[in-house]
Amino acid sequence: MKKSELNKIIKTSLGLDEEKEIIGESYVASPKSFDLNTDKLSQKTKTAHKELYDKYIKTFNRVSAELDTADRSESNPNHSKYRSLKIDEAYNLNAIYLHELYFANIADPASEVSMDSLTFMRLARDFGTFDDWQKDFIACSQAARSGWAVCSFNPYLQRYHNFLVDLDNVQIPVGAYPVIVLDVWEHAYYKDYLVNKRGYIFNMMKEFNWDIIEERFKRAEGFAKALR
Repeated sequence: MKKSELNKIIKTSLGLDEEKEIIGESYVASPKSFDLNTDKLSQKTKTAHKELYDKYIKTFNRVSAELDTADRSESNPNHSKYRSLKIDEAYNLNAIYLHELYFANIADPASEVSMDSLTFMRLARDFGTFDDWQKDFIACSQAARSGWAVCSFNPYLQRYHNFLVDLDNVQIPVGAYPVIVLDVWEHAYYKDYLVNKRGYIFNMMKEFNWDIIEERFKRAEGFAKALR
């Protein structure tokens, strides 16, 4: 289905007036499929997490469609419908993207990182050793409240950098390009690990899909060269 057709269906379902002046900036997100081939997460957790991901997509598409006809004349920093929609747009878009990165880079039972891979060499370069990167990433994972641990390429620092995200839109460095993402919201682990967040973190990191991560590092290196 074409984007224009999907936009029209969404707007019709929301009761939006097609004749009203439209700012043509709406985006449409579509769900992706992921094979979470791991016994470190129960099927109940996998199903619930997928349903949450689908909900973020549905909400983002609704917000995006509403923004096309939102009144921009009364936007202000204290309160306005437009401001609320823009905040929800960023929150749900980040939630979709972070979940897709997370689903793709976990659940590899044959997980193995090679010492001569670009990933290993860059993390060792920027953190001192690969083990030091792991320790710092674990610390970020534990320090995040309800949110994420992310390793990204920072175009301003020209190096790889770990940071934590609270919720889906707080403390995200400008320009960060994520290469490794771990979901540490309670919904990601509570059904299987209860309050043992550390056990969840260790099990997910044991099954990182380093082939996927290596491809992200290669793309990040391309960005690095272009920005020098």
